[in-house]
Amino acid sequence: MKRMRALGALICVGLVTAGCAGTHGVLPPGNGDKLYEAVSTQGSQIVTVIDSRSHATERRLPLGVPSRDWSHLYSISGSSLTDTDPQTGATLSTMVIPSGYQLPPATISGVPGGTSPDGRWLVAEAFDTASGTHMLLIDTTTSRVAHRIDLAGHFRFDAISNDGNRLYLIQLLNGKEYYVRLYDVQTGGLTDNIVVDKSNGEQSMTGVRLSGVASPDGHWLFSMYVREDGGPFVHALSLDGPFAFCLDLPGHGYLSDPAEKQWSLVMNRNGTRVYAVNGATGTIAEIDISNQYQPQVTRTVKIATAGSAGAGSGGSVISLDGKTLVTATGSGIVWVDTAHLTAGTRSLTDWHVSSLGLNPAGRTLYAVRDSGAIAEIAMSSGEVTAKFDPAEGQPLALMRVAAT
Repeated sequence: MKRMRALGALICVGLVTAGCAGTHGVLPPGNGDKLYEAVSTQGSQIVTVIDSRSHATERRLPLGVPSRDWSHLYSISGSSLTDTDPQTGATLSTMVIPSGYQLPPATISGVPGGTSPDGRWLVAEAFDTASGTHMLLIDTTTSRVAHRIDLAGHFRFDAISNDGNRLYLIQLLNGKEYYVRLYDVQTGGLTDNIVVDKSNGEQSMTGVRLSGVASPDGHWLFSMYVREDGGPFVHALSLDGPFAFCLDLPGHGYLSDPAEKQWSLVMNRNGTRVYAVNGATGTIAEIDISNQYQPQVTRTVKIATAGSAGAGSGGSVISLDGKTLVTATGSGIVWVDTAHLTAGTRSLTDWHVSSLGLNPAGRTLYAVRDSGAIAEIAMSSGEVTAKFDPAEGQPLALMRVAAT
């Protein structure tokens, strides 16, 4: 069974227009939250910042990748790399780069990535059939290009370690197969060995990456993959050395079952568990990552689900204490007890939810409908306290919920 690779961690995208549409429900007390939503409309993509109480769009930010603490948002337009302050929308700095470079995609929806887990390093990439692959390794603390990479052939960014020394690349072999390669920044070249699946030694891989999440310590990158004809899997890539694990999950190829593209990944706060969740098929897998040398699937369950699959693969969040998982299903959302992986409360059963976000206090859940409407929900009870439509365009992802 062919396996595959990992990619940069998940990050941000979006778009916006001002205004709020009709609301109903009772707004809870408090100062509310700021919702950073990625949307697409009329051929453009930006990040919109929406106030959860007024339901108005406060700022429109360029499509980009944020720093880990969201104090910077990096975007590329033409030959300019711009650093924007997400809290104000002000331009912090602009850096001239060669034209043709772009930020690597981090999700299947096109949300950009390219940063190291700690956000210090940023990679931009360019490719043409005549001269091959070109990449810039940028130190975001100095806004300078620290290293230039030029390679014959077609490579794509996969990940970069926190120390900036190990750049993982996808080497495309043909239409479906590829290798994961390690580029040594200090020596300025590809290492001879291919990054292999440590469980069986396979080198070439296949599949489509949906999303990914990095461990808090920056040692691992976990990515969710699906195949045309084979089962899904999680690719666990060590950012400390050239090896990986492919963790197979129950399921089918997405050509025969489009719902297989609805997988998402969510990690608990202390970085000991990753949950691979497909609410459309009702499949949940728990992955123990407490042993950094041997991540493994410890449990898989099937919960009841209803409705049909839709777009999006970011439909899961976990409570601050790690005891409750909430995931989008084919119809609405469901609360899951992580101790037993059993389904409980259900909400918004007449919605198809494409994205979820939890506020920093862990008390309020936000659900984005595939049509663009947003619901505000009490995390503890599942009660819907408000619904509104920002009318900002086609939602791509709810990238962040920040306290006011």
